Amino acid sequence: MKIGLDVAQTCVERAGCAWHADALSRALIAEGLPRGHTFELYHHFGDWINHDPRGGTVVEDSRVTRPLQGMAPPAARAFWAGIESGEPLPGKPDAVISFSYHAPRLPHTKLVYTVHDLAFWSHPDFSDDATRLLCQRELLQATARATGFLFVSEATRREFGQLLPNWLESTQRPHALSPGASRFPRATAPRAWSDSAPWLIVGSVEPRKNHAAALDAYEAYLAQSALRRPLVIAGGHGWKSDALHGRIAALAGRGVPVRYLGYVPERELAALYAGAFALLAPSWHEGFGLPVVEAMGFGLPVLAADRTSLPEVGGSAGRYFPPDQPELLARLMLTLEAEPASHARLAAESLARSADFSWAATAKSVLEFVERL
Repeated sequence: MKIGLDVAQTCVERAGCAWHADALSRALIAEGLPRGHTFELYHHFGDWINHDPRGGTVVEDSRVTRPLQGMAPPAARAFWAGIESGEPLPGKPDAVISFSYHAPRLPHTKLVYTVHDLAFWSHPDFSDDATRLLCQRELLQATARATGFLFVSEATRREFGQLLPNWLESTQRPHALSPGASRFPRATAPRAWSDSAPWLIVGSVEPRKNHAAALDAYEAYLAQSALRRPLVIAGGHGWKSDALHGRIAALAGRGVPVRYLGYVPERELAALYAGAFALLAPSWHEGFGLPVVEAMGFGLPVLAADRTSLPEVGGSAGRYFPPDQPELLARLMLTLEAEPASHARLAAESLARSADFSWAATAKSVLEFVERL
């Protein structure tokens, strides 16, 4: 079987969806090659045309081709216009998995569409208009064009069912889960934390991630903590975040120990996880919540919002709070800091919980799903 993989998002600064595409593509190839499958990586996909695709996912193997990676944007646009008008994809793959929200018309190939989250429907004010409209359009196109659907969490599948009640059942459209996992090796045991180990937030700075509530909680924590651990924020500069960046700068200017690092490469991110005291995940909405499972893989306790997929991913190892009640997050932070035994217990539970997620297991499940289509 020949399988195409959309890696267009991996060619630019990567957030959760792009890391999902990268890691699952690699795992699918590792699982599929011994079973006789071949693969094509698409570094432009549908309307997602990259200025420079050279930084995208690459797997060096003669059975894994990259027919579009060398294409300049004008050629890539012309290529996909031809596909939309009925031309077959090079190599005529049996199935193509979309990871980038795009659902191009593939008349000669089965399209498998990944639904990462539906915040662009449930919380339209959390994104800019262009992104919201594009994602809404492509999801609706996917309902007409996709042979099967992948949902990154059960919470996302439920939300899809709320948006389109009984659609999956009435159409009998095949669907499966494709949960994420950590990019990093799992720690063998929780480590000892120092009194200066920081609180950590990982994720693009944008309204959906609810950094504002985390800052409220952090200021309340500082007012009562003797240790006054720093707060470190790692993530790209997202949309609608200028006011939040201004607040972070103002806090730092007053001597508050908060640091915004911007987008952080993988190696530096691993070091941040390894050295943190706990992860804060205050998001209003997540499709999966990659930082949660990654932090747990380092043995970090996780304090997360009680919304969408976060309790599903964290399970009983996490501690949860309503995202509109930062005072409860502050209380959890103070309790975790004041009770070393509780911190040690949660760290061990986090590490155990992280073992429930692996890219190899997800790849095996997804590959079997695609083979059945």
